[in-house]
Amino acid sequence: MNEAEREKFRDKLRRYVWKTDRDLILAVAGKLVLGFYSVIEYDDLPPEVPAATRKRLQRFACGTGLLVHPDYRQRGIGSELQQRAEQWARERGRAGFWLSTRRHAEWYCRHFSYEEAGRVLVKGVERSIMAKDF
Repeated sequence: MNEAEREKFRDKLRRYVWKTDRDLILAVAGKLVLGFYSVIEYDDLPPEVPAATRKRLQRFACGTGLLVHPDYRQRGIGSELQQRAEQWARERGRAGFWLSTRRHAEWYCRHFSYEEAGRVLVKGVERSIMAKDF
């Protein structure tokens, strides 16, 4: 991994640490942060999301950022973080979990039984809203 990728990871981690309205789930080994997941009990959906979808996801927790350090990808860390995020949501009595993704919708479907609840454009980029009922 090059220095630019390392700095991008560090920058995202720094930004998420300071978001006081959410929790940060960390994957660590010794003093190394291998990955993290920012989670929130409720987050507003983009305004383009249909009312029926908004109503369905109203009691769901939300993942607002899952990132694994590039040097540690393809080792199951992302899967472990996703499972822990779902556990975190269940512990808080949430009805399910939702997130938006640009490129990994199939991964969430295949590995975690998520379904696509809609698609939206965010800052000109199409994102899939993925949801899972508990």
